[in-house]
Amino acid sequence: MIVRNSDCQVCRMLEERLLQAVFRGVRCGETTSTHLIQLTSKKHGWGNRLMSGEGLRVYRHVANLVFIEAKSCAACRVFSRSACIPRQAIYVPGMGMVFNVLVPGPGVLRDILERLRADGKLVEIMGDFTPIPKGMTRKQGLVLLTAIKMGYLNMPRECRLRDIAEALGLSSSTVSRQLKAALKKLALDALLTSGASLAAEERRLTLIRRPGVGAV
Repeated sequence: MIVRNSDCQVCRMLEERLLQAVFRGVRCGETTSTHLIQLTSKKHGWGNRLMSGEGLRVYRHVANLVFIEAKSCAACRVFSRSACIPRQAIYVPGMGMVFNVLVPGPGVLRDILERLRADGKLVEIMGDFTPIPKGMTRKQGLVLLTAIKMGYLNMPRECRLRDIAEALGLSSSTVSRQLKAALKKLALDALLTSGASLAAEERRLTLIRRPGVGAV
């Protein structure tokens, strides 16, 4: 699911470029949540700036990984009170927070959506507006969706592959490979659908042209 207007403090910092980092994950809590980010810039003073934020605690780890404890946003509060397991959380610029949540059934999912919307959050289920062609993997679908939302496929392009890679926490080569695979599958699906339609129309015209066969 996508929470478009997330009230997460860490997301706000990423959105406002106070942090040059990639969102790696979150452990949801009812009052405070722990966010894992990976710094993409070693700009001096980032730690002091974060520490000055009200309610934030920062723990430096290896390989530019940083743990940030912050007040729980609406999504984290709802997840912590629900029978669900958030398996993945990704911040995508221009979209919001993308969550991969494991739920035991549609009733729990419906309850989660109702709670978030009651809190004023704009929530969408990816499957509801992004039909993934048969055979496309979830990663390919996410890369394609992100590329579309960030304007990579617009003319002129509004972002670079590197921007998509940073947003998803992937390498530029992986994004390029996944995007090419997704576009190829879209094209093949379109061609097969078009070919089937043309073949059906050709068969219909053949029947019409046969002597003694009326129009269908």
